[in-house]
Amino acid sequence: MADIFNEVQEDLRRERLKQLWDRYGGLLIGLAALVVIGVGAWRGYEYYQTRAAEQAGDRYEAASKLAADGNSDEARAAFATLAADGPAGYALLAKLREADEVAKSDQKAALKLYEDIANGTGDEMLRDAARIRGAYIAADIGTLDDVRRLAERLAAGGPWSALARETMGLAAYKAGDTAEARRQFEAVVSQADAPGSVRQRADLLLAVLPPAEAEPGKSAEPAKSTD
Repeated sequence: MADIFNEVQEDLRRERLKQLWDRYGGLLIGLAALVVIGVGAWRGYEYYQTRAAEQAGDRYEAASKLAADGNSDEARAAFATLAADGPAGYALLAKLREADEVAKSDQKAALKLYEDIANGTGDEMLRDAARIRGAYIAADIGTLDDVRRLAERLAAGGPWSALARETMGLAAYKAGDTAEARRQFEAVVSQADAPGSVRQRADLLLAVLPPAEAEPGKSAEPAKSTD
């Protein structure tokens, strides 16, 4: 009796499975196919991304070698091409290097490239590097306001702070605002984490600046009597 009962149960299970398959088998096959296609497409995309990154890396290294060998025009063109069609990370880095090469012969054009990078999208550290490099050029060929637009935010704190203050101090000195120049260079000197070379430059510049004016309401210290 138990064997007959088990056989009946097995027949019922097979019948239910057949009904379920007849009803949902096509859908299950379709879903399985979609999973296989999706996995294959993702693997293909990963391979494409890896190959694109490897090729971009090779192109970047080749452009860097051109720059190191003194072939600035060829390096500039190679970096510009990579900036135009390379993967996002390499494209931004290549644009920054392109601006570096342009700066060797055309500071105005380089400043425009640095500003484009700074005001664009992508890695914030690379954009900050563009702001600092652009700020140094602006200190040379632009105005204090030009420098402030690039560097003032960075001067508030962070790894670029001392360099940002140095650029604003240089621009202020060039503009004849010695009080502002002194304020920026003193801030650099007092900044504990400022690079040693930047602090040394700030010290030297403070030494050549005119003495700070007496604060309003305070008279200069009277000369001591020689009697």
